[in-house]
Amino acid sequence: MRIILLVAVALILSSVVSCSSSGGYNPTVFDYGYEAEKIAAKPIKKVVLAPVSMGAPAPSYLQKRERKVKAMVKQYLESNGYEVLPNYHFENAWKQASRTYGNVYDPSTGKIDIKAWRGAMITTGEILRDQTDTDAIIFADLFEHEVQHSNSMKHYARWYGVTRKPALQGSGTGVPVDFDWSQRIKAASLMVTVYDISLTRVFASRGGIDTLYAVDLKRSNPAFVRRKKMLKSEDNIEEGIELAFHPFITMKNYPGNK
Repeated sequence: MRIILLVAVALILSSVVSCSSSGGYNPTVFDYGYEAEKIAAKPIKKVVLAPVSMGAPAPSYLQKRERKVKAMVKQYLESNGYEVLPNYHFENAWKQASRTYGNVYDPSTGKIDIKAWRGAMITTGEILRDQTDTDAIIFADLFEHEVQHSNSMKHYARWYGVTRKPALQGSGTGVPVDFDWSQRIKAASLMVTVYDISLTRVFASRGGIDTLYAVDLKRSNPAFVRRKKMLKSEDNIEEGIELAFHPFITMKNYPGNK
């Protein structure tokens, strides 16, 4: 027996169905770290948005979307009064540091060389202090991780402050009643880390964006598959950015209790 989908929904099943969070308390918000006193003592006005990741780079199938997310992060910072210096300031300093310490990330093992990363950051910080008047370095990293939908009536998935409905794709008669909604699937979130120019970490948080898997209704036995169009909703991306930056930049209607 299958759940019969409404005719109106059936007409749009070829596109991804998602849901922006509707506000209200959400216990999954990330437990951010925020050095309010340090920032108040030395306000941050000019920033460099790092074009590299703190950890492993996003998977290849997400890298195009990551560029879109970073562009939206830049817009968000500027709309909130921050001056974002050109990327080349960081890129030139990072390349110079990498020649000394080697590659930070080894794609063959998928691991970060912590000593190389620390050395590269120290050198990059020295160069930026010498050559620019930036107040901080901001890392805004898109990353994937596992989530699961609930077995409740609406099958929401909730993580890092967001609530998302299951995504559906393809035409079909519906989702089986006995479908296992609790399967672990991949989702994408934004991790934001802010270092002041002395390389003290003054802020760190995360915000959920969207799931990366949908229920494929074209199959005789519908199953989760990687979505054909990932992270297409700018509303979902904007929500993730706002969550990831709060309270460094205050989010209106923040769903946490802090």
